[in-house]
Amino acid sequence: MIIVTEKHISSIREAIKSYSGVILERLQRSRVEKKIIEQMNQLNCQNINDYIELLENYENNSETMDNLISSTTVNESYIFRNPKQFEYLIDSFFPEFFQKRGVTCPMRIWSAGCSRGEEAYSIAMIAKHYQKKHPDSKFTINAGDISKQNLLVAKSGVYPQNSLRGEKENFEEKLGFTVVKSDSKDNYVISEELKSMVDFLWLNLKDTNKLKIMRGSDIIFCRNVLIYFDEQLRNQLIQTFYEFLNPGGLLFIGESECFPFPASTFIVQNNNGSYAYRKPEKN
Repeated sequence: MIIVTEKHISSIREAIKSYSGVILERLQRSRVEKKIIEQMNQLNCQNINDYIELLENYENNSETMDNLISSTTVNESYIFRNPKQFEYLIDSFFPEFFQKRGVTCPMRIWSAGCSRGEEAYSIAMIAKHYQKKHPDSKFTINAGDISKQNLLVAKSGVYPQNSLRGEKENFEEKLGFTVVKSDSKDNYVISEELKSMVDFLWLNLKDTNKLKIMRGSDIIFCRNVLIYFDEQLRNQLIQTFYEFLNPGGLLFIGESECFPFPASTFIVQNNNGSYAYRKPEKN
């Protein structure tokens, strides 16, 4: 029988924070302990100290750490979660952007902490919808997550039916194309066209130096992710997002998240009760 003590939890907390910035104290202890034991069984590891050493050696073996973080944090998402944010992009931001910038350069969108990909494919769907009416418009969609297991699911594009919480026909009527198809197991399958629109990659949001590939983004989604970080890292990431956005670009966070953004950075925009944070245009 594996016994996980508070001392063990404390060591694991420190290792996770050092690696990813995630604050394990904000997660229910029973859930954390359960996931630790599950992972130890999967690894056929019966000694808790050996398991902790494996986690602490993340520089040579990050996959175990990534999987633990993914399993203990909430990865629940679904297609078109917070729909008002997507409606704002279709109705207002996309037309404004391409009117100002033209179509010679694609709009760059980054889904940070993309989990299993539902958010990224929602972005691809509204981009495709816009392109049907404006064929010359171009989009580049990047989506990153710390969990390689999540990324495998995202790249497969196969989801249970609760990943589309609304009548499929309603979405297809609004967008004007087939959103997903059903496979033999009644799962929903993202089309190859939509999958080709998203580039999934492994990213650790604490490693801000490696995030530099996302410089020049026009929209950043980081929804329901910042809540897992301490104030210092959260503020660092908000500043990084600000620097990486082009002037006039947008940052979306979760609708239930509320953080004190510096008044000197983003302009808060209220779009029918859905908030976005906009980087000011250059004077």
